[in-house]
Amino acid sequence: MHRPSQAGLTLIEVLIGLVLLAVLGGLAIPSFGDYLERQRLKMAAEQLAESLNLARAEALAQQQFMYVQLSGQGGERWCYAVSAQAKCDCLTGACLPVQRVDSTALRGIELAGSSRPMFRFNWKNGSATGGNGTASFVGQRTGQRLCVVLSNLGRVRMTTSKTKPVPGYTPDAGCS
Repeated sequence: MHRPSQAGLTLIEVLIGLVLLAVLGGLAIPSFGDYLERQRLKMAAEQLAESLNLARAEALAQQQFMYVQLSGQGGERWCYAVSAQAKCDCLTGACLPVQRVDSTALRGIELAGSSRPMFRFNWKNGSATGGNGTASFVGQRTGQRLCVVLSNLGRVRMTTSKTKPVPGYTPDAGCS
């Protein structure tokens, strides 16, 4: 008597396995999209923090005022520029900045707002007296928010909102 091999899978078993994979994949896609947006949100805030630190260092090194000009607040198309010129609109390209960052690589991240359109650094001591403030970025899909805070002393820190916090950042009521 000949017995059939038990190693082969039937068509029904293969179909059941494919259906389970499709269901699990469908559940994972939304959370993966949220993860990608959170990474872009972190990148936007961290790049601004690095640009503010660059402007401070350039002010001290070049012995002149340096500015970080924010353009396109409240929209998906935004940019900012580090420049020695007080009025450097990076959307129009009206100046030659030391550094320019825009939203093209950060799809779905909005420059939600800023307490001022320009941050200024003093060349004497690197302070931001009169040029301090906060800029906030928000993910359009998740609603999570990160804020970049510049103190009068020229120090930069990042916070997140208390309502929809980004893990790894300090929640602050001022970041809303």
